[in-house]
Amino acid sequence: MFRPKTRITDTANEVVPFTTAATWVGLWSGEARFRGNKTSCPFCWDGGGRDPAFRVYPDHGYCFAGCGYFTVTRLLAVSWGLRNDEAAWQALERVGWKPPTRAERWERATAEAEPDREALAKALKYYCAAVDPQWERRQVTEPYASALSSCLGLLPLVRTEAECELWLSRCKEVMNSLLTGTTTSGLLAVKSLSGFYLIGEGHG
Repeated sequence: MFRPKTRITDTANEVVPFTTAATWVGLWSGEARFRGNKTSCPFCWDGGGRDPAFRVYPDHGYCFAGCGYFTVTRLLAVSWGLRNDEAAWQALERVGWKPPTRAERWERATAEAEPDREALAKALKYYCAAVDPQWERRQVTEPYASALSSCLGLLPLVRTEAECELWLSRCKEVMNSLLTGTTTSGLLAVKSLSGFYLIGEGHG
């Protein structure tokens, strides 16, 4: 049987809601509030009364009487008398989780990460500031603002490393032509980017 590289306890803690685990062991039933729901701790004597010590949160539990922090697997392991990994496997089986297939693992391993578009936008702005000392003022005036907006508007089309390089190179050319006076028309500068839209055709 496939054993994922990620610890099975981590997988169970991520996949199984803590409130579900709490229901299985009779600790709590219902939704948990972000600030926690109070109930008595089944593992220690918390005095009962009006202020029970255990708190049930959406993703964990905590006993303020001394038992401490509870993940899904720790709660189930202690309640069912199992090791953490055994409790994790049983929890995942209960919710119908299945290990990823070899094809799914290969797809994840070879999938190209999404580019950091925010970093690309900053790189372009830093370049503009290096070219023109007046960039801070000019970036909000025409034709610079429209050209910059058009460049940034193309970022959703950028998916691969090659497209990142193409986008930054072409946008630097456009902004440079405006900032150095090579082109004075913002419309012409933006039109020079039109070919860049072709990169989006392969993404459907």
